Amino acid sequence: MKVLIVRTFPDILNLNTYNVQEIGLAKALACKGLECSVALYHGKNPDKEERVTFVKDGREYAYTIYWLKGFGFYKNGFMPSVYRLIPDYDVIQVHEYDQIMSWMLYTRQKRPTLIYHGPYYHPYARGYNLKCKVFDQLFFRWRRHDQVVALTKSELAAGFLRDKGFRHVHAVGVGVDPDKFRIGEQEEVACLLDRDESRFRLLYVGKIEERRNVYFLVELFEKMQEKHENLQLVIVGDGEEEYVRAFLERIDKWIQKGKIIYFKKASQKELALLYSNVDLFVFTSNYEIFGMVLLEAMYFGLPVISSANGGASVLIRDGINGYMMEGFEAEKWECALERLLEDRELYERMKRAAHDRITEHFFWDRLADRFIAGYEEAVRLFAGDISGK
Repeated sequence: MKVLIVRTFPDILNLNTYNVQEIGLAKALACKGLECSVALYHGKNPDKEERVTFVKDGREYAYTIYWLKGFGFYKNGFMPSVYRLIPDYDVIQVHEYDQIMSWMLYTRQKRPTLIYHGPYYHPYARGYNLKCKVFDQLFFRWRRHDQVVALTKSELAAGFLRDKGFRHVHAVGVGVDPDKFRIGEQEEVACLLDRDESRFRLLYVGKIEERRNVYFLVELFEKMQEKHENLQLVIVGDGEEEYVRAFLERIDKWIQKGKIIYFKKASQKELALLYSNVDLFVFTSNYEIFGMVLLEAMYFGLPVISSANGGASVLIRDGINGYMMEGFEAEKWECALERLLEDRELYERMKRAAHDRITEHFFWDRLADRFIAGYEEAVRLFAGDISGK
């Protein structure tokens, strides 16, 4: 089976600093014996084909990246040259039901097509909710989609698509690619943070923006450090210049005291070292499609205290490998933190459970079989649809 994964978002990705889910999946599919390619947006740059080889368990595998010239329109990417690639593949995978180019592909199927979808309805995601209303009126309702297979990142996203009339929907989650974090013998990777056993370190990784509720994070830290002087907060992330400037002014006194450490950015391998040198991951986002950082932190054995969101609902077993918090009542967050600070046995148990949860269920090569089953279902539905015509 030959699979083409089309990422339609209009962003030119840096594969060294961004954990690209399509690449992790492509590698896993290649290891399963599928010929897999990924089409990525290349902006105004010319089309470019890149053959990538890698070694897994002593064997060499390969996949192809097509960097395709395109243009963006309201967060939709359009890559016209993808159409010349499609005839060479058995199955096409697109992302998000509401991306216009994805819709063009999954409703005018020239090949069996599958959607991989993450967002879901949430009162906080007002912009996305409005976008979907507009999209549904202008595009979605005019073409059939009941025979399209959809895999989703969470059960929240699965319910969202079922409510829109998709009939073949399966929640599969998201995978992590551990190879992205391995540091080769000849690689020089900056260690941004040395281990300090005298500290209990909280870590946040993500954008500095209102949606991520970073001011609540700081207020929570301030309350906790009144009782725990050894507490330290490590923040990694950037955002809109004005918002970040105001946020840094807010935390400057704690940076000066060494209580908060701030990094604007970190590569995947620098993040690996950070995850290894902190104690607990705290994620206060108002709304999150999945939150790859939750997946990564748990892989490195960090218990997670997170708001309820797509990723948390899939990854966290409350009280076993972390805590999923409903709402932002500060006292409840403080209680969860207090338990892990005071009960070392509970903390160590959660560390092991967090790591095991990821390694047993959320490596891409674990999820690849579920994608293959989705592709096979898409092929059957497509064959039936064609014969019905």
